[in-house]
Amino acid sequence: LVYLPPYSPDFNPAEQAFSFIKAWLRRYESRVLDDLSRPDLIDEAAQAITPELAQSWAINCGYDWGDENEGN
Repeated sequence: LVYLPPYSPDFNPAEQAFSFIKAWLRRYESRVLDDLSRPDLIDEAAQAITPELAQSWAINCGYDWGDENEGN
């Protein structure tokens, strides 16, 4: 059991995912033509998150990911 402060964004991979999505949206904001295209752009930003990115965020936050080839 590891004690964490009540709000620890540095230890939360979801915070890194939101940061990635916000940066992605800023980079491609010129593609927003109207209010109806915003949800599509947000979906595209979320789809840009690869399993490798998610794994690196978890490891960066201190989670023990283990060896993905373990047991083979």
